[in-house]
Order: sequence, then structure tokens, then C-alpha cells
Amino acid sequence: MMVPKEYEKPCLRYHTRNNSPVIKRNLPNFPLFHLCFLILTLLNSPSAYGQKDSSWAMVESPNFQVYYHPHVTSPQEIVDIAEDFWGTLDRLINGIPIGKIEIWVCDTQKQFQAAVHAPIQDWAIGCAFPLSRRIIIQNPTVILQREFRLAQVLRHEIVHIAFGQRTKRTIGKIPRWFVEGIAIYLSGEWLPARHESLVKHIFSRSVIPLTELAGNFPKSELQAQLAYAESLDAVAWLVEISGIEKLWEIIDLLGNGNDLNTAYKTVIGWDIATFDEQWRESLPKRYHWVRFFSSSVLFWGSLALLFFLAYLRYRHRLRRQLAQLEQEESEVDDFFREP
Repeated sequence: MMVPKEYEKPCLRYHTRNNSPVIKRNLPNFPLFHLCFLILTLLNSPSAYGQKDSSWAMVESPNFQVYYHPHVTSPQEIVDIAEDFWGTLDRLINGIPIGKIEIWVCDTQKQFQAAVHAPIQDWAIGCAFPLSRRIIIQNPTVILQREFRLAQVLRHEIVHIAFGQRTKRTIGKIPRWFVEGIAIYLSGEWLPARHESLVKHIFSRSVIPLTELAGNFPKSELQAQLAYAESLDAVAWLVEISGIEKLWEIIDLLGNGNDLNTAYKTVIGWDIATFDEQWRESLPKRYHWVRFFSSSVLFWGSLALLFFLAYLRYRHRLRRQLAQLEQEESEVDDFFREP
């Protein structure tokens, strides 16, 4: 669910060599270039992390290459999820050639950290390198233990790849909240815990301004989940007030080399600062009804009251039916009356 600093400065890119993730840095052109590259390659080879090339297996589909450990992961579900979802992203991809996307399924947390080899939080379960078309995820068992679904994680990271490829010219300038908001919105991801966190901070007036989420997200998992929730809500609100086609227009402008501020002003007439202000003002208006349900005491108390009112209504209806039956029984049909 994370995007490393490749989004900010595309100077750290991962490549595959001998079926294993190694690192390649953009180095200046000087005589020692080849020696430096060789050293970096050796330091980041599988043997440096205690891995063996033969431990990885690979299965290939029309748009993906899945690298996995046969004793841990069955790749077919991953391939099916990825290919099915890829077919829904035609508007985002917009016909650009992307090439095959690598998906690396790590066995352990240590292996995941080593494969990412970039600043990433301990609680992360997925990572995308859009410019290198590479996705690295935790073992599906770990993903379930973290209360996520494999399909959620894969779709999220696949959107990162497609969006990053679509906006190569401006990827380093796009605010993090918009990048994550796009990934969550277009992947259809929704987590109740994030929603609850957003509601809580709306009514405590402690929502983080979008301008503070332009760079790295908070390191704390709780604050980071709030940042993800805000990112989704901001993108969803843009669609709500302007329509989905306006979102595509913004993405098209980003793909043509415009920055997000220019794209927003061109498409909806607001710069990012104005959008941020208007979005935060809209939150308590759009979520006012949630205040009632955000309190467990109020919720369960109200639920009990509803059940009690329903019982009273049922009892009243039953009494009325019984009274009607008694009245009908007390009346004598004309057929049985004496002449």
C-alpha cells in the first residue's frame, strides 16, 4: 500500500537480474561508473540477503510476471486477480505501452524489507515502483493476518503502476495524497477502520490539511491510515462535485506534463489550496449524520429504543386484531337469526 520515494525523485529504481530484485541508481557519467554499478549489483544481489536464485519460481501471463516461492504461494490466484483487474483500467492506461508488470511475493518480513530496499514502514504489506513496473507484496497469509484482502492489495498497487506510467512526465511533482487517493478510488478499496478514523478526526477538528500530505505520509500507522482515508475522500469528493470525466481530464493534463495545481485550476477552476479549504469545509456537512452513529452509547441505545418502539407497535396491532375478532364473534350472522 506504499509508494517509495520513486514518486518524489525517480532516482531509485529496481530492476530484475537473475530473477531477483537488485538496485540500480542513476549515477553521473564518470570513469568509475561501471565499477560503481558492479559494486551496487553485488551488494544487492540475492546472496546479500541470504536468498538463492533457485528459490524463486516465475509464472507469466499476458500482462504480468509473478515471482514466488513454490512452497509458500500458489500464483494462480494472483495472476487471475491481476489480469481481471487490468482489463478495467483502459481509461487510465489510455493506450500507452506499459510492458509486463512484475509482482514479487515475499516469503517473510525480512525478505520483504530487503526486496523493497527503500524507506518503508514496518506495517506496510505492499509496495509499488511505478517507473520500473514492479510490485512487491507480503505473503498472502500475512496480508490476511493484517486484515486486508489479497485482491485489495494487488489492485491498489496495480493502479500505482498504471498511474505512474501514465504520468511519467510529472510523477515527481504529484502530491502524495492525490497519488494514494487515485489508487484507493480506482481500485475500489474501502476499509471501515479508515472511515472510522476520518469521522473521528472530523468531529474532533483534527483533520490533516491536504497540503501537509503532499510529501511523505505520517510514520505512525494510525495517522497514516487517516492520511489514506483523507486521500480517498478528497478524490471521491472531486468526483462528487465535478463528475468522473473531470477526474480523467486532470489525469490527462498530468500525463501531458502539467502539475496538479495547474490541472485543478484548468479543470475545476480552483487551485490546490482552494480545493483543500473547500474540501475540509465540506467534511462536517457531509458527515453530520455519522456523528450519531460514531458514538457506541448513542448507537446501541437508539437501537434498543427502535426495538422497543417496534415491540409496542406490534403489541398495539395484535390487540386491535384480537378486539376485531371478538367483535366479529359477538355478531350473529343473519342466516342463523330466527324468523
